[in-house]
Amino acid sequence: MPRRATKAEDIQKLKEMWNCDKIVSFGDAINDIPMFEISDECYAVENAVPELKKAATAVVDSNERDGVAKWLWENAAI
Repeated sequence: MPRRATKAEDIQKLKEMWNCDKIVSFGDAINDIPMFEISDECYAVENAVPELKKAATAVVDSNERDGVAKWLWENAAI
């Protein structure tokens, strides 16, 4: 796998392509830390690794209880 093939690198490219002003990300594993570092807001699910929770803006409900979907439902700008 190419070194630059990361979630963070791809998000940065999409942000530039779509001219996004804000990146909100969700994760559960250690490999999500670089993505969190470039995000404006980042949320770890309740069952995420402790290191990711420390890097998160906040912790949402577990992915087993649809934590990301709940956050999106409550916070999506319609």
